[in-house]
Amino acid sequence: MLKDILSSQIKHYIKDKNINNYINLQSNFNVEFLAQGEYNVNFLIYDKYNKYVFRVNTKSQLQIENQIKYEYDALKKLEISKVTPKVYYLDDTKSYINYGILIMEYLKGRPLDYSKDLNKAAKIFSKIHSIDTNNGNYSNFIKEENILSDRIKEAKRLLKIYFDSDIVNTEQKKFFYNFIQWAEKNRYKENYFKDNVWMVINNTEVNSHNFIIGDENSFLIDWEKPVISDPCQDITQFLAPTTTLWKANYILSKEEKEMFFKVYKDYLNEDKQIEERVHIYTPYLYLRALSWCAYAFIEYQDPNKDIKNMDTFKKIKEYLDINFMNNLLKDYI
Repeated sequence: MLKDILSSQIKHYIKDKNINNYINLQSNFNVEFLAQGEYNVNFLIYDKYNKYVFRVNTKSQLQIENQIKYEYDALKKLEISKVTPKVYYLDDTKSYINYGILIMEYLKGRPLDYSKDLNKAAKIFSKIHSIDTNNGNYSNFIKEENILSDRIKEAKRLLKIYFDSDIVNTEQKKFFYNFIQWAEKNRYKENYFKDNVWMVINNTEVNSHNFIIGDENSFLIDWEKPVISDPCQDITQFLAPTTTLWKANYILSKEEKEMFFKVYKDYLNEDKQIEERVHIYTPYLYLRALSWCAYAFIEYQDPNKDIKNMDTFKKIKEYLDINFMNNLLKDYI
C-alpha cells in the first residue's frame, strides 16, 4: 500500500535532507502513519520531545499544478488567526518522493463532537473570517466571486465522467440533469451576494474530523483547498447534513443551528445576515457535495487509484441513493 511505501521513504528523506534545519527532531526519530484523506497521506514524525505532521499530497482537487505550495502559502497567511496549524517546511520538487511534501505542527486533541462543540466551532470560524483579506497580499488564493455560478461550473466538470459512464443507472443521471437545470434557472439569486459583498478565507472541507478540539485551544486543519469567497461557503457546509452525517452520523436541530449562528456573530462583532446567505447557498452546497460523490464513485472503479478509503466509498454510495438525494432537496426543487 502507498502508506507503507511512503513510511519507508520518509525515514530516509528526513535523514538525507537535513530536515533538522527546519524542525527539532533527534536522530533516533520515529515515523508512524497518522491518517489519510482522498488526496493526502499524513504521518506522525516524532522523538522523545517533539511531534510533527509529515503531509504527502497525491493529487489536487482544485486542478492546481503545485497543490502543496498552495496549501503551504495558505497556512502561512492563516497563522495570524491562531486556530490553524503552523507550517515549517515545504518541498514541491517531487525529486526524492514523487509527491508534494510539507511538515506542520502536530496539534493534540480530538475530532469535533456536534452535540457539545458547536460554540468552539463558531469561535474558530469567526477568527478565520475576521482576517481582513483586503489588506495584505492574498493574491495566491483562488477567489470565488460568483458563488452559485462556480458551483454549477464545478458540478458540470465533476459530472462529466459520471454522465458518460455505463455503470450509472438512468434514474441517477436524470436526477443530476434536473438538478443542474434547476441550479441554472435560479442562478439569478447570485445577485444577493454581489449586492452584499463579504469575502473571507474559506476552508471548504469543514467536516468534524478536520477540527482538533483540545483542552485549552481548538483548531481547524486540512487547508488543502481554501478559497476567498463568501463565508456562507464554510458555514453552510459545516451545518449541512451531507457534512454532519459524513463522519459523525449526526443531524443538527433547528435550535442548535440558531445557537451556532448567535455565537458566530457575537465573536465576529458583525451582523451581516449569515442566515440568509446560508439559505440561498444550501442547494448549491448540495450540488457540490453530491457531484463530488458522483465523481469519486467513478474514480473508485479505477484499480490504479492511489488512495482508497472503503468507509468513504460506502458513504459515497449512501449519498448517491436516489431517495437520499431527493430528500435533501425536497424544500428547494
